[in-house]
Amino acid sequence: MTFTFLDLILFSGIVQGIFLMISLYFVSQKNKEANKILMIIIGFSTIIFAREMLQYQLDPILFWRSAILTECTMYLFGPFLYLYFRKLVFGNHPNNKLSFKHYIPSLLLFIYFIWTLSITTEEYVASKYTPIMFYAFLAMEVTGAVSIIVYSYLSYKIVKHLKNIENPSIYINKVSRYITFVLVGISSIAFCWAFGIFNTYGLGNFDSIISYKLIWICITIFLFTVGYFSFTQPEIVRLPIEKKIIARNRMTKEEVSDIQQKLQVLVEDEHIFMHSDLSLKILAKELGTTANNLSWLLNSIYEKTFYEYINEYRVKAFLQKVEAGEHKKQTLLSIAMDAGFNSKSTFNKTFKALMNDTPSRYIEKMYS
Repeated sequence: MTFTFLDLILFSGIVQGIFLMISLYFVSQKNKEANKILMIIIGFSTIIFAREMLQYQLDPILFWRSAILTECTMYLFGPFLYLYFRKLVFGNHPNNKLSFKHYIPSLLLFIYFIWTLSITTEEYVASKYTPIMFYAFLAMEVTGAVSIIVYSYLSYKIVKHLKNIENPSIYINKVSRYITFVLVGISSIAFCWAFGIFNTYGLGNFDSIISYKLIWICITIFLFTVGYFSFTQPEIVRLPIEKKIIARNRMTKEEVSDIQQKLQVLVEDEHIFMHSDLSLKILAKELGTTANNLSWLLNSIYEKTFYEYINEYRVKAFLQKVEAGEHKKQTLLSIAMDAGFNSKSTFNKTFKALMNDTPSRYIEKMYS
């Protein structure tokens, strides 16, 4: 039994995948749903790495059924990664889910796996090199590569959305940078896969490393990218380090608690956010603190800028007014102004960022 460079790459991916899953399991409650999706993605990759290593070291024919079963996940890689990014940015909103159609390619491949249970290994080997199976395997790989390209584009739209946010928080900037780096890795996977398809099916180099095998090298790079950000940017996956130390340097625990209580009263009981001229300085004065202290608290504790924090309450107030039927009596802009917004553009941008839809389309879906 000999080990090749590819085996070393696959083994590194397995170790990195296990390490990341263990790390994600012990993170705090923040971004818990997003981290679950990431754990599933890493779990898929780790299982496939292990299967690929066994297949190369032992008889590939013995593993042909497991290969088909595990490769059902290649169609889930794109959708799950896109869902992970959505949950990371938009949270666990009820509408933040993927419909059944996103899982159809994987389901079709699983049905094919079920069919293979009815044939023998000899029958499979005999059919593998027929023209029909040649084009079937080609279609499977092309579909997988296209899937990654499509979901990479959808994920890139999330990055564009983050870059259009006015006065983004430190957290938003880091998430945007994180998604961009991961998308670079995913793009390399799509490129290598496309090149491998051409090299294999176009040029007939079935045993070349520049083929389907190259994808696993790229996925290993993806896992190391995620691992890098997991520990250099802990705010993204919420590894429980450093935040309490930073908090003590700026304000005491008692001061933070006191301001939080006063802020809750002003916002939730007195609805101060409905004042369209509300500013950071005005709110800080009402709380009996400085604008710098309030800005720090919102950024560090709530992970939001002043306008992100206030506008979220304004959107909630807008939705409450819509639920009460006020949209039947006055325009949506009038309701938004009553909720505290002072411009149509700010309202529309904030609403779409939070609800992932325009106000009119959202109301039409919910109340039509």
